[in-house]
Amino acid sequence: MIIETNRLRIVPLTKEQFQLLLVGTDKMEQALGLAPSYESMDENTRMAMEYNYKEVLKYPDHYIWYTNWQIILKSENKAIGSACFKHKPDEYGQVEIGYGTDSGYRNQGYMTETVMALSKWALQQPDVNSVVAETYKDNAASISVLEKCGMTGYKTTDTSIWWKLSKIPIYKIGQETEKDYNATGSIDCQ
Repeated sequence: MIIETNRLRIVPLTKEQFQLLLVGTDKMEQALGLAPSYESMDENTRMAMEYNYKEVLKYPDHYIWYTNWQIILKSENKAIGSACFKHKPDEYGQVEIGYGTDSGYRNQGYMTETVMALSKWALQQPDVNSVVAETYKDNAASISVLEKCGMTGYKTTDTSIWWKLSKIPIYKIGQETEKDYNATGSIDCQ
């Protein structure tokens, strides 16, 4: 399965491709037939990906919710970032998304396009009711991505904001207006 947008191919890595990513980004890119990005994972990303890879092995029937999704710019046939869901749908039908863009491709709308496409796909799955994301309060770029995707901030901590996009919209009481609803009464992340 591959998710395509106008500019992007968003590819969930197989177990074997994910293992190659952990060996080296270049090995995964070669396996996918991609132009080299000359990127490598920072330590925090590596730790998160190692954890997710262990979950792929632990839950092979749910690997799609743990694998890394490579964001490939069609015009260059190059990986320009990645995204992942951090767990399979929980008892409330909630999944969390995480993402990152290579520095040379930021501020061009690629991550907004990716998060919209992955959120739309996730919300079409029968066990999913909402997609959430956490971002630091000072990460203006990530906040902008989530707002453009129609996510609503629903919880804050000292350092972060939690965002949610639901099949059933979430509103602050008294804040909704007629324009907040589409024809079906829900938000369309398109």
